[in-house]
Amino acid sequence: MHNIHTDKKLSKMKVELITYTPDPEAAVAAAARICYSDRGALDLKQDLGKEEVSSLLKRLISMGHLSPVEHASFTFAIEGVSRSLSHQLVRHRIASYSQKSQRYVNENNFSYITPPSIRCGPRCRSPVHPCDGGFTGGV
Repeated sequence: MHNIHTDKKLSKMKVELITYTPDPEAAVAAAARICYSDRGALDLKQDLGKEEVSSLLKRLISMGHLSPVEHASFTFAIEGVSRSLSHQLVRHRIASYSQKSQRYVNENNFSYITPPSIRCGPRCRSPVHPCDGGFTGGV
């Protein structure tokens, strides 16, 4: 286990777009129209012009009808970040997440961050070290 006190390790963060909805505005507009039409989604999407899509998106936002926005998706791979950052992302649920499981993936010699507010001498670090074997012993 490595205790990180600097941002050197964090500078290795990598974010890459893996896939995305090719026409997100039209997908959102078609999804919204499904709520109010007896026609199918494909028909509704084909009938949407750019001006109508733009107008419909503005109305959805002004009405607070945001659930159709969830039909547009962007999938990112995010690597080289702390577990505390990944937990903040998951906690706030601004998206859907799949995170590497520390239960199934061996994280030997993983790095962790000690915030400056609790960083002190050996008394603060000593409770963490007995956990080292627990993480690897459980995998």
